[in-house]
Amino acid sequence: MGTYVALLRAVNLGLHGRVPMARLRELITGLGWGGARTYLQSGNAVFTSELADPGQVALQLRHALAADGIDTEVMVRTAEHLTALAADGHPLAAPGIEHPKLQVAFPLEPVAPERVQAMPIPGRETVAAAAGEVFLHYPDGVGRSKLTTAHLQRHLGTPVTCRNWKTVATLAEWC
Repeated sequence: MGTYVALLRAVNLGLHGRVPMARLRELITGLGWGGARTYLQSGNAVFTSELADPGQVALQLRHALAADGIDTEVMVRTAEHLTALAADGHPLAAPGIEHPKLQVAFPLEPVAPERVQAMPIPGRETVAAAAGEVFLHYPDGVGRSKLTTAHLQRHLGTPVTCRNWKTVATLAEWC
């Protein structure tokens, strides 16, 4: 049995893609998976499954969500991957940088580091590719940045979902 972290893309943003976290836990339990815990209202869940392939876990959860009226991508990472990511630390962290300004973009499909390096970066933001993820630093905050999820998806060629570093660290602790 493996422990997994599911990151849902674009849920609970205004009236779009409303998924109560209690319902997400019910869907996970309904798939026969155990120990479902959710964090915040942005579609983060940690649970166990007998499935060995994170891609199959993502596919089954996505189908369950679609049957419940929510059509969104589901990025799944193993507990081992997420805990290693958190243990290595955010590569763009420096003293005095607040966690909301540090984000991680989790791509649906693997992205080559060369593609990340070739992506145009608007403003003062910085990016780094490591461990299959895209690390972001927003020195002026995420809200006004032009380095949006849409920008990332367009240039990386795959859907992504972003989480701030505190969320990543908390999910890793739960694993």
